[in-house]
Amino acid sequence: MEFGVSDYYVIGELITCWGAFLIGVNTILSYALYDKRQRFFLYAALATFFCAAANMVSVYCIAHYTELSHSFCTLITSLYFFTLLISPFIMISYVCDMAFQNKRKKKVFNSVLGAVQTLYFLLVIINVKTGWIFHYDDVEGYIRGPIKNITYLLACGYGVILAVTVIILRKNIARRIFWVFIFYPFISIYFVIIQYLFPKILLTGVASFTSLLFAYVTIQSYTMEINIRTGLMTESRLRKRIHIQHKGGVLYVMTIDNINMIQSCLDASELNQLYLQLGEIFMTYFQRNSYILSMNRFAAIGHSVDEVHQKSQRIMEDIKKLSSDINSVIPIPIESYSAALEFGKDDNDYDSMMDLINNLLGRTKAAQLKSLQICDESVFADRERKRCIYKILKRELTLESEQFQVWFQPIYSIDNKKFEYMEALSRLRNTELGDIPPQEFVQVAENRGLIEMLGFVAFEKVCKFISDNRDTVNAVSINFSVYQMMNPNVVENVLNTISRFSLLPSNIIMEITESIFIDNYELVMHNMLALARAGVKFYLDDFGTGYSNLTNVISLPFSTIKMDRSLVLAMEEGQKGVSLFFDLVSTFKGVGFKILVEGVETNNQNYLVERAGVDYIQGFLYSRPLPAVECIELLKRTAASVN
Repeated sequence: MEFGVSDYYVIGELITCWGAFLIGVNTILSYALYDKRQRFFLYAALATFFCAAANMVSVYCIAHYTELSHSFCTLITSLYFFTLLISPFIMISYVCDMAFQNKRKKKVFNSVLGAVQTLYFLLVIINVKTGWIFHYDDVEGYIRGPIKNITYLLACGYGVILAVTVIILRKNIARRIFWVFIFYPFISIYFVIIQYLFPKILLTGVASFTSLLFAYVTIQSYTMEINIRTGLMTESRLRKRIHIQHKGGVLYVMTIDNINMIQSCLDASELNQLYLQLGEIFMTYFQRNSYILSMNRFAAIGHSVDEVHQKSQRIMEDIKKLSSDINSVIPIPIESYSAALEFGKDDNDYDSMMDLINNLLGRTKAAQLKSLQICDESVFADRERKRCIYKILKRELTLESEQFQVWFQPIYSIDNKKFEYMEALSRLRNTELGDIPPQEFVQVAENRGLIEMLGFVAFEKVCKFISDNRDTVNAVSINFSVYQMMNPNVVENVLNTISRFSLLPSNIIMEITESIFIDNYELVMHNMLALARAGVKFYLDDFGTGYSNLTNVISLPFSTIKMDRSLVLAMEEGQKGVSLFFDLVSTFKGVGFKILVEGVETNNQNYLVERAGVDYIQGFLYSRPLPAVECIELLKRTAASVN
């Protein structure tokens, strides 16, 4: 009989072996080495391969039992039964790993399921003696035992367990993945029933393989353009959609501004649940047109501005509710900003559209606007201005540039009654756009990948300034960004620059904001400690803004805490602000820190901070930021008056 052994058809099992082998090889070459969940597919494919192979060899034993020893036939058939239910067991474990957020419940579920599978294994092993499932007879050959249908019952039972699990835990599974595993058991059970009704057609391996293939191909195709974590389509799909959009529409983008801080406060299961809920929110309102661009940015396409405006309001309400729910875990609200751009049927330049959206989001964040912002002519003009600023920065970020300047704001020492050192502040002046405010060109530098270059050019100019004015300048503080501190060569670059200008490391004070530690604490700490050992000083900048972690303050090599202007303003609002400020100063000075206060502009503010016992004052009351020459003149005048 073609593709058969005796009266058995084996074509399905042959195809199963080949298909399972291909899935196993593809999984090894693509995901298995680094993705735990993808390894489930590898194990299931291997189990299916050995099950189908053992089934075919077992059929051969059944057909030639008179020519082979009963022990060999029993061994081969036992191997078949042993591997028969491993694949569905693995796929249930896969769903369990994905759906259960509670580790204890996951462990209990796996334990119960594992106990059932272990009992089945023991049943197969003792069958060698009992013959309850099968045995070989000298006359009749292969004989089914009294519990021969146990495999059919367990296979159907596993299918039911899988379906019930995904239904009960559907809130923890992305919508598209949910439907994959709802259909999965029905495919498997369909082939199990055919096998039961027509025992001569070998389909046990086919039952496992077809279900496995369905899940594998579907999920792997999702992996290419669907984010499994949220169930949303990826940016590559959005790019294609914009390109083929023939009727035009409205591109809507929402960004979560404080996602790094939220991530640092949630464990893996809580974070997965958060992303899944965010995906569900977007899919509720933009079912077929919702996308995830990065882990803090979501997008959708709507038909009209009014539609997007209404849906964005509902999304914001749902996110506000989600934020209040997670406040029971962390006291941090989800801060989001959104923008939309209407595009025509001929507008398919995705990068240009995203550039406009990014510009508008930047303005929205700067103005703290929580409502949806729509692109208008001012956004187009702002984009052109930013492009021009980018060109200016590319041209002027050199040590010799006269347009990119470093100005200096003297810092007053209360104990010594004089300006002891100064802070360096970048300026971009006399350009074709006139004088460009620091907050504007710094933002462009950050968005266009120039912030690290800007920081190091400013640092070189500071070193040259100190070198040219050694008799007047003792030290200068300068802000270092997260991009600079995460550069693996930052220690070498800083120390080489200091050496090139014949300076001492103690001439340099690095001002670091605490947000710098969110992305890569270990690397930043390593670089800071190396520079501190060389003699560079560190100030903690902007204390009093954001969420301060006192552990970072104490464990890192800061010598001075720089109090933000907001704390100074709070003192003028009432006694609570005064008490808070005085307590902070007393606490930090008690453990050995110096205190610098910035933003002092009035005599009353100056009186309050001096009473609090701070060490240094910086602000317009003493001096505004000055060009290098004017700053040196001021230092010389004040030094002469003190003497």
